[in-house]
Amino acid sequence: MIKGKKVIGIALLLSLFLLVAACGKKEDKQDASGTVNLTWYMTGIPQKDIDKVNDAVNDYTKEKYNLTVTLNQIDWGEYDQKMSALVNAGETFDLAFTASWLGGFNYLTNARKGGFLDITEYLDGDNSKLKATLDEKFWQGAEIDGQVYVVPTQKEIAATEFFVFNKELVDKYQVPYEDIKTYADLEPWLKKIKEEEDIFPWYMSEGYKNPYEFDELNTSVGINLEGDQNKITDYYFEAPYLERVKNVRKFMEAGYINENAALAKQTDIVGKDWFVTSTVMGPLDTATVEDQVKKEVVVTQMTDSIVTNASAVGAGTVVGANSDHPEEAMKLLEAVNTDPVLMNLLAYGIEGTHYEKTGDDTIKWLDAHSNYTTPYYMFGSYFNLYHAEGAQVDEWEILKEYNATATPSPALGFNFDTTSVSTQIAALNNVQEEFKNLINTGSVDPEENLKKMETKMKAAGLDEVIKEMQSQYDKWKK
Repeated sequence: MIKGKKVIGIALLLSLFLLVAACGKKEDKQDASGTVNLTWYMTGIPQKDIDKVNDAVNDYTKEKYNLTVTLNQIDWGEYDQKMSALVNAGETFDLAFTASWLGGFNYLTNARKGGFLDITEYLDGDNSKLKATLDEKFWQGAEIDGQVYVVPTQKEIAATEFFVFNKELVDKYQVPYEDIKTYADLEPWLKKIKEEEDIFPWYMSEGYKNPYEFDELNTSVGINLEGDQNKITDYYFEAPYLERVKNVRKFMEAGYINENAALAKQTDIVGKDWFVTSTVMGPLDTATVEDQVKKEVVVTQMTDSIVTNASAVGAGTVVGANSDHPEEAMKLLEAVNTDPVLMNLLAYGIEGTHYEKTGDDTIKWLDAHSNYTTPYYMFGSYFNLYHAEGAQVDEWEILKEYNATATPSPALGFNFDTTSVSTQIAALNNVQEEFKNLINTGSVDPEENLKKMETKMKAAGLDEVIKEMQSQYDKWKK
């Protein structure tokens, strides 16, 4: 057994060594002219033309900023593990993608344990232009104990749930979809479509949560924004949640929801007949949703647009705590967020190769576009992007307005320190996995099973977590 553990340990160390050595980045390089080369790790499917784009980026940044960068793409399934290993080993890197939703390499955990550089002084000093570029709510959401360790990607700032309607059926039955914002609004149309089409009108998958205005600060514990905003409580045991799951149970029993909802994947919707589903999206994501469900859709906002820490840091770039060139790393981040030429090069690729311009700020894709399709949120502000073919020319004005009018959670900037209750949180997550999908999808009686869930969660330490979070939240507000 001991020998086995040694072999595993050696394998992990070898894997980490190969990751660093293969990229040739254990030490940042500086050429004879004094140009610093930075390392930048990001996730996504490795692209065929990444090296070609990287060379074009460096031609531009060397001349304009006296900097070069090596872009390292690590596939989705490996990124968390490899970057966590890099941080845990204290290895040097300059820039890396992080987000609130990542696993081992998420923003909060790694900032707290010293893996990311505190960039507060840079933002207040030499990089004040970068700070001024982003909506202030992004910076508030990025704060950890008053300090900032990430440059958030300026995209949609809130996580908003939308009803998504099959436009074919909306048109056929003249459904006033824009007026459907609650379960009560939806119910008569579920009934009609069930009777007329003989289908399960609502396609629901295992991830559905019966959303209401609640800021989950850790696990399911946080603030009910429809109730006492000074009180820490649990998402599953508040009145708005019970009301919603009772309705969903009624819909399930009436045959309005697919019977396998507790196990269904959202991707399984393709090829199915349905009237309504739901998703978390931004104001410009309708085309993306249509691509996912393979139908023409119309959407209606179900929840308010609330800015939380998690939504504000839905994507961002950090500087490694051990970076040898933090000033240059921040200089590059400022450029990515303020220089449209650089942002479009990173996001879209090379003009004349991957796209061509059709106007001052509009483009159409060329055949080689398929060789370079990185997620734009890996880089910088969306507001510097050209408008791709098919996009609204006022899309960034729409997004700016959406971000400006999104409502900050009262806990924006409060990040719970889980050190004293980490064991309880792990146990709570296990209990939730046992119950949440069944309750959320109406597959079981909600009142009976919420009582069982609450009993188990209290035994797992729910009250201790609530008490500790309440104490920290009260101190933070003062």
